[in-house]
Amino acid sequence: MNLAEFPLCALAHRLKPEVKTLRFKDQIPDKSTGNSITRQLTITGSDAFGLPTGNDDEVLLGLIQLTRMRGFADRKVFFTRHELILVLRWRDDSKSYARIEASLTRWTGVTLYYNNAWRNKERKSWMSEQFHILDNVWLCHRGEPPPDVGLPDHGTPMSAFVWNEVIFRSFTQGNLKSIDFDFYKSLQSAVSKRLYRFLDKRFWHRNRLEFKLRELCCEHVGLSRSYDTAGFKRKLMSGVSELEARAFLAPLATQQRFVKVRRGEWSVTFERSNTAGTPLPTDIQPEHAAVIQPLIDRGISPHRAVEIATGYTVARIKRQTECFDWLQQRRDRRISRNPAGFLIAAIRRDFAPPPDFQKRNSAGPSSVSVVEREPTLAAKARPEFNAGVLEEERGRIQEFWRSIPELERPGLEAIALANASSFHRTVIERGGPFAEPTKRALLDAFARESLRAKSS
Repeated sequence: MNLAEFPLCALAHRLKPEVKTLRFKDQIPDKSTGNSITRQLTITGSDAFGLPTGNDDEVLLGLIQLTRMRGFADRKVFFTRHELILVLRWRDDSKSYARIEASLTRWTGVTLYYNNAWRNKERKSWMSEQFHILDNVWLCHRGEPPPDVGLPDHGTPMSAFVWNEVIFRSFTQGNLKSIDFDFYKSLQSAVSKRLYRFLDKRFWHRNRLEFKLRELCCEHVGLSRSYDTAGFKRKLMSGVSELEARAFLAPLATQQRFVKVRRGEWSVTFERSNTAGTPLPTDIQPEHAAVIQPLIDRGISPHRAVEIATGYTVARIKRQTECFDWLQQRRDRRISRNPAGFLIAAIRRDFAPPPDFQKRNSAGPSSVSVVEREPTLAAKARPEFNAGVLEEERGRIQEFWRSIPELERPGLEAIALANASSFHRTVIERGGPFAEPTKRALLDAFARESLRAKSS
């Protein structure tokens, strides 16, 4: 939770080489004393490797996920880069391996200076701390002797990293809050990702939050301080709109979202969506259930997917989803900014399909897959489905799991199940005749996605 309060990385994927320091500061009331305290975080990067960026932030979340899978048992965490790539849902190629190595190298050179800004849960006070995120990193490279990391020879060459003592102590003190990593990964905008992590932490205590606009944008989201008020609103709304469409934030009118406090000072308000965090219904009709997961696969939140599936005809949903897939294949600008929001609007308003799409459909059978369901819960539909194709795919999935080393397999299975929708987790947790088939389907879907990423 300490890592979500201030940005650790720049929003941009590339920074000017001369920029080696980031600084964020705010003021909050101290509940223990009643006084206002100033918190400040200073982040410095090494001359050779610079400051972390958005990709590095994602890698850091992946490292926390790996540590959680091992029960936060030790500061030293053994892993393979292949395992981390699967956690991050990156392509299994040489570029991803290089990105991970560059990111871990960068994190070892980054120093964090917290001034009254590091929350010590046991003391219930804000502390000043100075530390690196990672103390050590050992990477195992193919064709080279494995690093000396104190791991017995299990037949699988392992890499390792060591958390700094300060941050690991915060983990073991329970200063943690789970986030929906699959939801975070699916967000398109860097602003929406940063907002999601910060607001998700703050919503822990209340469902309505109000901030000073400039302070939120500069100190907690990491936008440039050179923007004026209109610029802050515009940049912030690029993330807010996506979080509204994904049912994390409740929609608010502009005059409710932004309020002028006095000349030159504005406030911004956020409300948690009423559907966020509530359990999904389990009495969904089969015809509705058939379109829920395809909507989730296209970036719509589970609760909003249930709302759409039960509120509109299956024919309309299939028609608009088919058109949406066609637009995505063409990289149409209409859906580039907020794909999930566009699909929701298309279904609700029943958009007329573009003329080119109509001509294409009248010319012959569609090559865009209609949103149908296979006999497995977590698999996507394919028009070429038949027994031979299914058997061939089953063989590839079995080979995928056989290729995973014994040490990695339980962790990857845990990831596949942890990233499942609330609806599927409920089915598994309740047991019964559908629990095991659902679990198997989720593991198959995870393997299928990993194979698709590797082939692309």
